[in-house]
Amino acid sequence: MNRTTCARAVAAVAILLVAGVARAGLETQAFGYEQWERAVRERGLDPRDVVYPFLVSDEMAAWAEEQIRPHATMSQEAKLLALQRAFFDSGEFSFAYDEQRTLTAEEAFASGHGNCMSFTSLFVAMSRSLGIPTFLLAVKREPEIEKEDDLVIVNRHVVVGFRMPTKVYYFDFYVTGSGPYINKTVVDDVVASAIYHTNHGGLAIREDDLEEALRHLEIAIALAPEWAPAWVNLGVAHSRLGDIDSALSAHQKALVVDPGNSSALTNMAHIFRDMGREDEARAALKAAADGSRNPFTLIAIADVEMMRGSLDQARRYLKRARWWDGKEPEVYDALARLARLEGDEAKAAKNSQKAAELRQRALENSDEFLN
Repeated sequence: MNRTTCARAVAAVAILLVAGVARAGLETQAFGYEQWERAVRERGLDPRDVVYPFLVSDEMAAWAEEQIRPHATMSQEAKLLALQRAFFDSGEFSFAYDEQRTLTAEEAFASGHGNCMSFTSLFVAMSRSLGIPTFLLAVKREPEIEKEDDLVIVNRHVVVGFRMPTKVYYFDFYVTGSGPYINKTVVDDVVASAIYHTNHGGLAIREDDLEEALRHLEIAIALAPEWAPAWVNLGVAHSRLGDIDSALSAHQKALVVDPGNSSALTNMAHIFRDMGREDEARAALKAAADGSRNPFTLIAIADVEMMRGSLDQARRYLKRARWWDGKEPEVYDALARLARLEGDEAKAAKNSQKAAELRQRALENSDEFLN
C-alpha cells in the first residue's frame, strides 16, 4: 500500500477534509461505542443512521490477538508496533489501496482494500480490541492539492495516536514517532464518524448523486457543527443542485467556525461571479488567496486581476503559485496567459511547453503506478 493522504473529500473549486477541530481535551470527548452512541443521541441523531467506523468483529479481534501473542508481556507501545508490522507483512495481511473508498474497519478487513482513512480505522479498531485506547490524530502538515475536472481536492492527513502521561505516540504506516500533544489535534469518535460521512458525501458529489451527498453531509454537520469542511462540502452539493441561497449559507457557516477558510471563500467567489456580482467575487477570491498556498486559488485570483488589467498583481499571485507548487501544469498555463497579455509570445510558448511536459510526466507516472 502506498503511503498517501488519509482523508479525502470533494468540493467544487476547493475543499478541506480533516481540519483542526478545536476541542477541549481527551476527557471531554467521546471514545468507544457506548460514549459515541450517547453523544450521537445528544446531537439529535439516531445511531442507526450514523456509521461508527471502529466496530470490530470476532475474527478481527482474534487476528489482532494472534499478532501480539509473542509480545504479551511487553508494553502497550511495543504491542502497537507489533500490530503495525503485521499489517505490512504480506504473509500476514494484504491490503490494496483504493483512494476513493472510505470503509469501516470491518469492511476494510473483510474486503482487503480501502483508502488511508479505512486503514487507519482498521488499526484503531483492532488495537482497541486489545485493550489499547488508541484514537485518531489530525497531524499538522501541508495538505496535498490536486485538480480533477472542475474539482480541486485538498487532502489532509490523519494518523493513529496513543496517549502516554507526558506525550502522544503516533503511528503513521511505516513510521512511528512521538511529540508534544499540543502539536496535534485529537479526533474523537464522533468527529471520526463525521469524517466518514463527509468522505461519502464527497464521493457522491463526484458521482453526481447529489441527494445522497446531502444525506451524508447533513449527518456530518449534525455530528460536528464546528467543523468547517462539512459545511464547505454541503455548500458544494447545494450549489450543484441550484440552491444558491443554501449554498451561500453553508459556506458562510464554514467561515463562522473557521474564519478565512479559503475553500469556502473560493466557492463563494465562483457563485458571486455566476450571479454577476464581480466586486464581491473579487473580494472573496482576494481574501482566499491572501493566506492560501493552494495554487488553484492563486491562479483564480490571478485570472481576475488579468481581466482587470492588473498584470503586475496577477504576476505576484502566479509567482506564489509556482513557489508553492512548481509541478502543477495549470500554473504554467496561467503564466502563458499572462505572457500573451504582455505581448511576449516567446515566454508564452515556453510556459505552455512546460505545462505540456509536466502533464506528460504525470501521465507516465500514473501509468507506472497502475502497472
